[in-house]
Amino acid sequence: MTEFALDAPVLVRPYTARRDGDFAVIGDDSRQVYLSIPAEGLDLLEWLRDGATVGEAVRRFEATHAASPDADAFLQALADEGFLAPAGAHDPPPDAEPARARRAGHLEWLSPHAARRLLSRPVLAVCGVVVGVAVAMAVDRPGLVPGPSSLMFHSHFWAYLLVVLGIAVIGVWLHELAHVVGARAAGTSARMTVGNQMYAIVAQTDLSGMWMASKRERFVAVLVGPLVDVIGAALLFITLWLNDVGVLGLPEPVRLVVAGVLFTSFIRLLWQTFLFLRTDFYYLITTALDTRSLMADTGAFLRNLVRRVLRRRLIDQSGVGRGEMRTIRIYAVVWVLGRVVALAVLFTATIPLLWFYLVRVVGFFRGDEMTGQFTWADVLALAMLSFLLDGGGTLMWLRSLRRSSRLRRRAPDRVLVE
Repeated sequence: MTEFALDAPVLVRPYTARRDGDFAVIGDDSRQVYLSIPAEGLDLLEWLRDGATVGEAVRRFEATHAASPDADAFLQALADEGFLAPAGAHDPPPDAEPARARRAGHLEWLSPHAARRLLSRPVLAVCGVVVGVAVAMAVDRPGLVPGPSSLMFHSHFWAYLLVVLGIAVIGVWLHELAHVVGARAAGTSARMTVGNQMYAIVAQTDLSGMWMASKRERFVAVLVGPLVDVIGAALLFITLWLNDVGVLGLPEPVRLVVAGVLFTSFIRLLWQTFLFLRTDFYYLITTALDTRSLMADTGAFLRNLVRRVLRRRLIDQSGVGRGEMRTIRIYAVVWVLGRVVALAVLFTATIPLLWFYLVRVVGFFRGDEMTGQFTWADVLALAMLSFLLDGGGTLMWLRSLRRSSRLRRRAPDRVLVE
């Protein structure tokens, strides 16, 4: 544990800060570490940064806020995250959590001014017109709206599947690229990565730098991804409508691909409503409610319920306001029910599907005869995608669970935000 003498100054490492009501966010962009602290805590940190000793900063705090701060705990928490150290120190404290290595963001060449023009009101107005036209066409011919059957190809299944999936991946890439543009419009960096949400492999964008942006800018960066999905779906439906009325003469294979890709757009939008995962709409709600770590605080709340039953020491959540705690209690129900359903799908659909294709792939290499309407090319294509997406996602999830377990063993009484 780091010791801070009252009569000595403190080494405060460079940081940026943004006040937001009763709280402030401090960040070290070089390490991509961001913390939410009480606004009065930022006063204390700024006095220390300006050269005041710990004792002088505490006395200023008492004179300004008419209260005595728990300086030891506050300074220790900041030291653990590498924001400060005793005077004379040159390296981060040995017990600090390792920060993520700073990596260059995508579209760094795109200036904030240019990014804001891409998200300007005229551009959004044009997008609104396109969506409005598509909605009117859907009302005119609702039978053109594709359903799950649009992915049930009765011939050349493997070829259709790979083409539809390839185009859908491009749509996912555009979705994530839009998030990066939203971050650049706020003057921050963002990076697209591949990760997992439970057992599903997902593309995602690291928007950590948006903690330092305004609430409006955070809304834009979050919403622009689903907006791209909606625009893409609208353009695809307009294509189907124009073909149906005879303006376009699409070959039947092309029409089938367009309908299949459109349905995958619906699936992506539906995915964003899974609030028990870190989806775009989850971040939209947390931004609207000013809950800075809703999922992590909910996890601590649920673990405390178990700890009360087992009569173990509780995780300290005294810093969570009453209004935010009400939100956490409601969200806990959504989180538990969502995870139960997701686990049920894993054990009743995903794992049996993986086993189904594993048996058939083994049969293929043994020379078994193929039965049914699928060819071996169809089965191998489905097996490859299933093992890559479902199997790979499950392995990544298990690895993240092990990592979380190690972190909790090291700090059992802390709220861990991952």
